[in-house]
Amino acid sequence: MRVRLYVLPVLVLAGATMFMGAQKGGSKKGGPKKVELPHPFYWAAPDPLRGDWQGTGGYVAQVVPIMDKIFSKEDLIPQQEDNGKYEVHIFMAFDQPNDTPVAVLNGALDGDSLSLEGDGWTGTIAGGHLKASKGDQAIDLQHIERPSPTLGMKAPKGAVVLFDGKNMDSWAKMMEKEWLKEDGPCNWHLVPGDAVESVPRSGNCITHKQFGDAKIHVEFRTIGGPTNSGVYIQDRYEANINETYGSLTANPNGQFDNSVPGKHGIRASRPVLEWQTYDIDFKAPRFDAAGNKTADAVVTLLMNGEVMYKDQKLGPVILNAARLGEAPTGPIQLQEHGMPVQFRNVWVVDESKK
Repeated sequence: MRVRLYVLPVLVLAGATMFMGAQKGGSKKGGPKKVELPHPFYWAAPDPLRGDWQGTGGYVAQVVPIMDKIFSKEDLIPQQEDNGKYEVHIFMAFDQPNDTPVAVLNGALDGDSLSLEGDGWTGTIAGGHLKASKGDQAIDLQHIERPSPTLGMKAPKGAVVLFDGKNMDSWAKMMEKEWLKEDGPCNWHLVPGDAVESVPRSGNCITHKQFGDAKIHVEFRTIGGPTNSGVYIQDRYEANINETYGSLTANPNGQFDNSVPGKHGIRASRPVLEWQTYDIDFKAPRFDAAGNKTADAVVTLLMNGEVMYKDQKLGPVILNAARLGEAPTGPIQLQEHGMPVQFRNVWVVDESKK
């Protein structure tokens, strides 16, 4: 198995500051400037408690190691004393729009048992059961896995297979400042499990082939944090990828941040290290003979089988992709934003050919 070595851009010390030098724009002209260093990436470790829990009592729960919450925020650095601490969110059900937890409990491991309390609830995780109660309310939950219903879906007949685990021949490195141009081969690493892993600072990858109307299937997983990636349709419309499982405030996965105003409220993410899916039905914008746009791009996006957007108009595009304008066709981009993310089983049904 290939050993991957990444040289982090900053030395992290407990309690160390993330800045060097004096504040920018100090009292003396020409004096030292405050320089913000790139934030390090933290690899996630497997954790038997992390994830979704379901059972009896009319509620479900998500268990999140405090380490996960810390490494997913760019302004925080994990400390040794954060090991063994957990946060538990109790919900009425999974994947509900604009949901807020019934209760948030916290606790720390003591041997093989985790004691919990918060919002009037008390409980434990021990022997494979999460038991908690408040007054006459009581739950007994077990750890479950909720794989996406489209995980491992095979490309249908006639689909364009963009990545099947063998090579990245369908992709090129994207030119940094001219997104529609290729800049040599995509230099990401093939990894076990028929997957490819983005290599920090190696650049985004775009398809050689251009697509208009399309059905797109992408499988991905986050492997640590902080994570910032995305799937760009036509190199313009970004369905974001981040590591926010268990966060009640961070930007959820699956949003079109650069082309849909506002935020949706469904948090359908699976925990770090679990494979997830995007299934995208995209209709390209329409133009008349003079090149004037006559209809917006429209998208339906399912994340892990949950509908995030249904027949949603896209645009105008903002941020870095805005300079490209809109067009009938364009490549698909997998974004590398300084952190490793893994992808597999990527294919497209080209609807414009029908």
